[in-house]
Amino acid sequence: MKALSAVYYIKENKSRAAALIVLFMLTVLLFTAGNYIDSVYYYWEKTVEYGEQICMVGALSTDEDFRDYGHFIEELKKDDKLVVLDRSGRGFSGLDWTCTMGFDMDCGSVVFNTPEDLREAFAMMGIECDLSKVEDRTAIMSTALARQYDLKVGDTLDRNVSKSVSGSYKIAALTDDDSYLVFLVVRDDENLLRANVMSREMYGDELRAYLGEKGGDLKVKIPEESTQEGVYSMFGTFRLIFIAGIILLSVIHSITVNTVLTGQFIKRSYEFAIYRAIGLTKREVFRKCFREILTMDALGIVAGFAVTTLFTFLMNELYYIPKGQYLPYYSVIGLVAFLISNILVVLPGVISKSRSMSKTDITAY
Repeated sequence: MKALSAVYYIKENKSRAAALIVLFMLTVLLFTAGNYIDSVYYYWEKTVEYGEQICMVGALSTDEDFRDYGHFIEELKKDDKLVVLDRSGRGFSGLDWTCTMGFDMDCGSVVFNTPEDLREAFAMMGIECDLSKVEDRTAIMSTALARQYDLKVGDTLDRNVSKSVSGSYKIAALTDDDSYLVFLVVRDDENLLRANVMSREMYGDELRAYLGEKGGDLKVKIPEESTQEGVYSMFGTFRLIFIAGIILLSVIHSITVNTVLTGQFIKRSYEFAIYRAIGLTKREVFRKCFREILTMDALGIVAGFAVTTLFTFLMNELYYIPKGQYLPYYSVIGLVAFLISNILVVLPGVISKSRSMSKTDITAY
């Protein structure tokens, strides 16, 4: 029967169907909201990747005359599995950068003692750029990070650019890896109390565990936590608050949608009662309601994703990328946010309206 088609109802009731489709579209907005939340992690992706390849070890203040540290470094340099790149024990910070959500974070820095050490590290990490201008007191950063400060090769990076910068450096090269790290070359042969340790065979937890075994009881500092664990510990609560907010908004939105659905289906009680009177079973009426609601939901989802994709594209091309920022097109948390919202909004309506309409009785009218 043609009247049982979900598409037939939508065609014959365009204004009513359009109102519901727009309401279902709103659940997709939470997908974009999730992408904004996840954009914070996007900025740390390369930092995490490089952090798994570079393990910075250092001396402890309790190490008298830093003998333990010196012995530790000598042993590491004898190990064919490891590459030890000395660096100054002084602290260096990187640039503050502004994320897509509008707040600032410190990107940090990776320091090398010589241009040769930096080149070796870049080769191992697969970072490609022109390193011919790298010398003492130079800096390398990504094109994206440079855009935030309107910097280019040859410019000076110092406290006039950002108060978080320690010292003065000439920008020697820009990378295309979209990392938000600053790589520095600082020659300091008298204060080598830290080292960047790398390996062509190990990385991440395996590398840290290996260095921990080599260090034993020596008074040396070896990181136990990965860069990724550090990032997730910083923003884990942020994600939980977002998910809680999604559930609250979805419940409120669900009440709104189901109020609209109730109003529309009450007016159709006579229609469904007639279906029952001419012989349709409760299951057939249930399926008709089920298909109508899910079809409108599917149309809302398709339209919603088309709109949000276009929005993301325009925002990136016209606003974010020129500023050295980026809004991801997809994120796991965005997908989870959308699914939670859509299920909480659609499921109650599907169940309650399909059941109530399948129980209509023509004798009641």
